[in-house]
Amino acid sequence: MDEVAASDRIELERYARVLPVGSVAPDLAEIEKAVAVLLPLKLPEAELAHGSDPVNEVMAVLGPAKTTSDHLALVHASADGPDAVREALRRFVNEGAGWDDDVDDVDA
Repeated sequence: MDEVAASDRIELERYARVLPVGSVAPDLAEIEKAVAVLLPLKLPEAELAHGSDPVNEVMAVLGPAKTTSDHLALVHASADGPDAVREALRRFVNEGAGWDDDVDDVDA
């Protein structure tokens, strides 16, 4: 099998992802290495990577003396994902600025 000319490869890359493999007759390990970029990352469980639940670690760092209702709202929102945290943070900032949730969005 001949190598693909650079111009042909560029044309192919317009329509599909081209994974270069170092040799004309690659072995299994070389193919797996080239294909690995397409596979999902295998991340360890958070508990295994850090030794405990990340939320518990945040609460431990804050400590009971530093934990406010605002901290708790953000930590509880984290269980529902980044959008919930963003919304809780937006409410916190609006409250601090004296704004309410009924203010019209001037950018809309």
